Amino acid sequence: MNKLLKTLPEGDLSIGHCSNSNKWFVTYNHEQHYLKKSEINLAKKLALKKYVKLKIKALEASLAEIKLHKAKTTTAQAALNNLLNDNAYIELLSDYFGKLDSEATVWANADYPKNTNHPESLVHPTVGGLMVRSKSESMIAIALSEHEIPFRYENLITIDDTTFAPDFTILHPRTGQIMYWEHFGLMDDEKYLNDFSHKIMCYAKNQIYLGENLIATYEASDCPLDYPTINNKINQFLK
Repeated sequence: MNKLLKTLPEGDLSIGHCSNSNKWFVTYNHEQHYLKKSEINLAKKLALKKYVKLKIKALEASLAEIKLHKAKTTTAQAALNNLLNDNAYIELLSDYFGKLDSEATVWANADYPKNTNHPESLVHPTVGGLMVRSKSESMIAIALSEHEIPFRYENLITIDDTTFAPDFTILHPRTGQIMYWEHFGLMDDEKYLNDFSHKIMCYAKNQIYLGENLIATYEASDCPLDYPTINNKINQFLK
C-alpha cells in the first residue's frame, strides 16, 4: 500500500454530492480546484489515493489493536467504511477493486446464466460497473473485491426443477470450492421469513449447507448490515 501510494498524484480529492450529479475537486497547497469530467483518470487516481491512505491507517490501527488484544472497531476502520459506503467513490474505485488473479478473473467474467427478472431494481452501483438490488449487496460485493475474492452475481442454479439465483456465487480463493452467499434483508417480515426457511431447506437437499458452503447474512429494519459483519464472514469462511 505504501509503495502504491508513492506512485499516485499530488493533491486530495473531495466530492460534492448534488441531486443529479457529483462534482470532483482537488486540493493543492490549501487551494481547491474543480476537476472536469474529462479529467476522470486523475479523479480515479486521487480516489484511489484517498482509499489507500485510509486503508493504511485502518491496517495500522488493526495491528495496534492486535498488540493490545482489543477487538473493537477503530476510528480508522470506521473512516474507511464511510468511504466504501459512498457510491460516488465506489464508481471511481471500481477499476482498482476489479483486479483479480488471472484464472479467477476468467471464471468471474465468463458468461453464465444470470437472473433477468426485474432489471429495473438493479439500481445500486458497485465494483466494475456491476449493478445490484440493494445497498447491502453492494457492500458485500465491495468487500469481496477488496479481499480479491472472485464472485458472480445472481448466477442461476436449478434445484428440484426450481430455479434459484443466489446473491453471490463464490470461487474460494484458496480451495477452489464453489460457495454461495445469500443476504436475507427482511427478517422482520413474516412472509419473507417463511420464504427464507423454504429456500434453506431446498438448498440443503442439494448439498448446499448453511455454515458450510452457504454463507448467510441477515438484516432487519432495526439491525442493518455493516462492514465489520461482512468482513467477519469473509475471514470465517473464505480465508
